[in-house]
Amino acid sequence: MVDLIVYVGFFYILHLFLRMSFSLHKVPFIEWTYSGGDTSDRIALSERMTLASNNLRQSLPIFLVFAVLSVMLSVDNLFYAQLWFGLRIAYLIGGIFNLYKFKMIRPIIWLPSIIVLLGMGSNLIA
Repeated sequence: MVDLIVYVGFFYILHLFLRMSFSLHKVPFIEWTYSGGDTSDRIALSERMTLASNNLRQSLPIFLVFAVLSVMLSVDNLFYAQLWFGLRIAYLIGGIFNLYKFKMIRPIIWLPSIIVLLGMGSNLIA
């Protein structure tokens, strides 16, 4: 489980870099370095990566809490944690390939990741 928590941390860092890396040919790096920077010339892929990153930040804190508690309390939540991570990878891939332009694709990937978190939490209190 500890290894998976580290992998999730690296995945989050990857998300941070994906937000800007695809648009560096349109937006100078210096514009990304401060809050008043003009990043309006971002390409659509960078915008989708920003949305995916924002979405990850919504469920990442609760995942980390449940994962760390699982380690501390010796609760076997590894399957749920791996499933959540796989669904987050699928969500990122959906953003890269712009699958969310189609109706109902986003909730098909996003909702199970939330259900998995509920499973992790219920294992902790059982």
